Amino acid sequence: MKRDVLSRIVSRTLIPLVLVAFAVPFVALMFCAAPVGDDFPKAAVAPPNADGYRCPGHVSSFAVAWAQYANIDNGRMIQGGTGSGRWLSSLLETIVMSKSGLSTSYGWLLLLVMLTNVAALSYFFRSVLRVPRTRALLAASVLYAVWLASLNDLTENVFWLTGALEYQLSISAMLALAGLFCKSRHTVTSYVLLAVLAIAIPAQHEIAGSFLVACLLAGIVAALVLKLPIRPWLLSFGLAALSFAAIMLSPAMISKLGRHSTLLYAFAVKGCIHWVLNPPFLLAAICIPLLLWTSEDTGSEYQPPRWLAVVGIGAICVLLVEYAGLGMVIHRARIDGWFQFVFLVLLVSVILVGVPEASKIRISTGTRIAIFLLFGVSLLSSGNFHQAERDVRGPARSWHRSSIARLAERGRSLQCDPLPPKPILFRESGLSKNPGCWVNQCLAAYLGADSVALKGPSENNWGGDTPCSDRVDSGP
Repeated sequence: MKRDVLSRIVSRTLIPLVLVAFAVPFVALMFCAAPVGDDFPKAAVAPPNADGYRCPGHVSSFAVAWAQYANIDNGRMIQGGTGSGRWLSSLLETIVMSKSGLSTSYGWLLLLVMLTNVAALSYFFRSVLRVPRTRALLAASVLYAVWLASLNDLTENVFWLTGALEYQLSISAMLALAGLFCKSRHTVTSYVLLAVLAIAIPAQHEIAGSFLVACLLAGIVAALVLKLPIRPWLLSFGLAALSFAAIMLSPAMISKLGRHSTLLYAFAVKGCIHWVLNPPFLLAAICIPLLLWTSEDTGSEYQPPRWLAVVGIGAICVLLVEYAGLGMVIHRARIDGWFQFVFLVLLVSVILVGVPEASKIRISTGTRIAIFLLFGVSLLSSGNFHQAERDVRGPARSWHRSSIARLAERGRSLQCDPLPPKPILFRESGLSKNPGCWVNQCLAAYLGADSVALKGPSENNWGGDTPCSDRVDSGP
């Protein structure tokens, strides 16, 4: 009995303490972040036009969403433009950034995205496994920490608001949708939520949309074979397919379709192997079952049907095919981060559902403590944790003060001083000494100035003969 009490104390205190210690430098760094790049046009309600030379203003966030969808500028169709077609993401980003003071709310918004991911993941575990909320929240926090510790590049998914909103919120929506499908009975409210999420996910990002449509189609087949209620699947699939088609057939997306390359399966498989074979994930795969099912359980706890693991394996295969087609072509940090997050969630779910015997394994208190300690050491010794800590102790605060000071400048023609050295985990501001750069023009629109230029070299790596390079130009 004393060992059981000690085991409960360890699982309820040691892991939360480790997670808090691990999260401190990342959260602190969020509050040292500042608007960069694409954040400025969203805040100014003026996304750059397709040529990247101007920052045209729009009357509302809805006008911005339409311009991004239709790839238009002031009623004129732009060929080969930069519109994304992701009308819902554009709408959310513009509303959030234009209505909040970025100098004071930027860190809070980044933290809110993180908490949304953790909350959605907790709801997913609670719905699928029917475990208590505290255990589901603890398991979700562990998995999110593993993702942070093993992510190749935290810059765009965690510390850049545009990237976090565009990619991470679609994951939260998918987890919420998956949790709704696990309800034993559906009410009018649940059907409405299913419909809203099915439309919203593809509208947030086409990668999430294609993955969702493929999984829902497979779900319909499984429901027919297993004689399960099919109406929720048909409703969600129909609406998701329509929403996804609307995105893929948008003028903005059509202009981008010709840029994709061939499938690279070896690249995708290699990436997934790298995600799995790292100490934090391997130890988390042991810790999560121990946190979800304790020695207090009698063995009569709910066990999801094992065929759900087959569904999870199928979803992983779909994810691999999609990653093979996109990973190298638009090989950006936020793409890798999105796929890694979804892959880790699916793999952990397959283990928990496909190997229910894990819930019945009884491990001694000493072994349990040792596993938890090893997991804590793997998190606190990870490269990302140490880099975040170095950035917080080093350049982050001075960089933040200088970046926020820029947002307080007023005048018709602004000359901004160069920023101090940038933290490793942050993006470049994107500004140029050339006032014709679209980032400069959007910052000028946000500040109410006529022009903005840097006194020093450009704060971007774009180079080339573009308005944002160090080539000074008189205007657009």
